[in-house]
Amino acid sequence: MATLDEVLDLVTDELMRAEEIFPNKFNSAHEGFAILREEVDELWEAVKLKRETNDVRDAMQRLARIQTEAIQVAAMAIRLVRDSCLP
Repeated sequence: MATLDEVLDLVTDELMRAEEIFPNKFNSAHEGFAILREEVDELWEAVKLKRETNDVRDAMQRLARIQTEAIQVAAMAIRLVRDSCLP
């Protein structure tokens, strides 16, 4: 299990990566919410994938996808706070 510091490092890295690709701030809280919602939908899709498998590789890939999507959700939530809610 990852430590909180390790998770925060992953979220920070993802936030920085996203800001390099999309350097402009969100135009509004609505836009930020839409992007966050898209990431949550992608996380939900990963969670719904077939859970019962005897293939360790499939299980590990599913878990990795869930973790990746959760990190993206966290990064976009932070960006929404920073871009849309603060002066």
